[in-house]
Amino acid sequence: MNDEGLRKGFQVNLLEGDNNWPEVMKAVTEINYKGGWIIAEVSGGDRTRLKDISERMDKIVSYL
Repeated sequence: MNDEGLRKGFQVNLLEGDNNWPEVMKAVTEINYKGGWIIAEVSGGDRTRLKDISERMDKIVSYL
């Protein structure tokens, strides 16, 4: 952020940044989240892009 700007971290696909998704999802479990919804706020795209996002979200949710 300091070297490349605040928005730079948002210019990568899900799972390609430096988030530790297993730890993030562990924390979601530890707070006993029962909301039933987990979303990704990403720019839209064609069918191929949306399928890719869906597959990436499936992988993230699999860490629950």
